[in-house]
Amino acid sequence: YGTGTDLTAGEDLEDRDTILGLIGDVYITVEGGPGVSQEARAACAREAFVLPLIRTGGASEGMFNFPPKAVERPQWIKEEQWSLLKNKSAPVGEAAAVVADIVEMLVLPP
Repeated sequence: YGTGTDLTAGEDLEDRDTILGLIGDVYITVEGGPGVSQEARAACAREAFVLPLIRTGGASEGMFNFPPKAVERPQWIKEEQWSLLKNKSAPVGEAAAVVADIVEMLVLPP
């Protein structure tokens, strides 16, 4: 991309998925399959925050052994916000705004 440094990690896709699940503080998942689920399990195991866009289906909806804890609404997220992450017919822009608000709450001091 012309900016920053590209790093190669792992010998194969399984290694990459494991490594990705070990380096972040916040993960946003969109749909996904077994690899996304593996990354989410690794992230949850070390108490990183996983925010699934449940409305997109696949792993983000709980398939492929996705961590059940990650598809449950945390108490600090309002029910109406969580509903937008689940509702497939809600406007995409509203769901995206909720994702931004949640990430902001996680990374910026109160």
